[in-house]
Amino acid sequence: MSVEAERAVLGAVMLDRAACDEVAEILQPGDFSDPAHQAVYGAVRRLHDAGQPTDSVAVEAALAAAGELVGRVDVTLIYSLTSAVVSASSAGYHAGIVLDQAKRRRVRDGAAKATTIANDQSIPTDDMVELARAALDDVDATVSRGVESIGDWFTHYADALTEKPSYTPTPWTDLNQLIFGFRDGGMYVVAARPGDGKSIMAVQIALAFAQHRPVLFVSLEMNREEIAARAIACMGQIFIGSLNKHQLSNAEWAAFAKHRAELEALPLVIVDSAEVSTIPQLKAKARAVKRRFKREPVVIVDYLQLLNTHERVENRQQAVSGFSRALKLSAQQWRVPVIALSQLNRGGANRKGKQAEPQLTDLRESGAIEQDGDVILLLNRVRAPGRDELKVNVAKNRQGQTGELTLVWQGQFSRVLSKYQANEDLIPEGRSR
Repeated sequence: MSVEAERAVLGAVMLDRAACDEVAEILQPGDFSDPAHQAVYGAVRRLHDAGQPTDSVAVEAALAAAGELVGRVDVTLIYSLTSAVVSASSAGYHAGIVLDQAKRRRVRDGAAKATTIANDQSIPTDDMVELARAALDDVDATVSRGVESIGDWFTHYADALTEKPSYTPTPWTDLNQLIFGFRDGGMYVVAARPGDGKSIMAVQIALAFAQHRPVLFVSLEMNREEIAARAIACMGQIFIGSLNKHQLSNAEWAAFAKHRAELEALPLVIVDSAEVSTIPQLKAKARAVKRRFKREPVVIVDYLQLLNTHERVENRQQAVSGFSRALKLSAQQWRVPVIALSQLNRGGANRKGKQAEPQLTDLRESGAIEQDGDVILLLNRVRAPGRDELKVNVAKNRQGQTGELTLVWQGQFSRVLSKYQANEDLIPEGRSR
């Protein structure tokens, strides 16, 4: 039935330009099961788009010019297609049959691919589960919305303007004035040279988000206990050195006890490289967090360049580009903010004056990070007598302003504070700022 429907569609679009217009909204060349039919439909589409005739003679010439007549399309097929057409007005109906069969074929192909993945013993189990899911997710990716004019969807946009925007404030008031906060579906890049505060900022962001929604914190540089130490230091104003040495004073033990229950109650999942080191493992863990907390988690990755891949790539830059793109697509698909920390090249520190400060070109190993990020924050630690600050350069912002701000560095408590207004959620009552 599928082959007959494909032949009916091809004959109709070769005979009638109106039929070609209708079918073009429904089918792509890959929807045809027969490679010869794919080639013929592709030739018809090219001719039609160029405003040229789509009859048998024109199609034969187009296929010959494209080198597709030899070994792929039999000339007799081209001339037989139009002879079987009863009415070109049925093209849309037959195109629907072709599309239905194409979807079924893709499901079968996806299931077969998933089976092959399951039988490949060289693929780690966690990666195998996620890759098998992706094989079936690809079926949905082929579904088109068709042609929607702005009037088809603008009402939904206008209605959304009556609701509050889906921004979650950052822990820093001055930063919110520039980027508004973290937007669902956005990818945020926090980039710095080693030791300049990106992990400290990431922990504060995680704590702020976890007050309202689940968070998956993927730490590829430190183990989860080190991240937890930074979190409790930040919340209780406990010296991080005391926690690292396991030598807390009585006052610090009291602060620890006071904030322990609060920290343990947060929907904050911290995993290190022992659990997650690849994009498929990250996606699998995000699904698991969603199952536990019944909501897609905000994802924080510390840091991007430490992810690995089991796929063969030409170089490290290509691999990092793939990680960046995967996180960007995940943010859009899950409709959550994704915060990706990124390492900056050390070489920029050798520049003089203002040029020594971090720049977008310093993003290590991949220009794709700059392209994929909706907002890019470049951090620069400033150390001077009586002055310890973190300069934040909003170097890219698709939704608002760029600009710079300065935060107060309190490394002893593993946190940075707004220069003009500290985040009250992270300041224990009764303590000075």
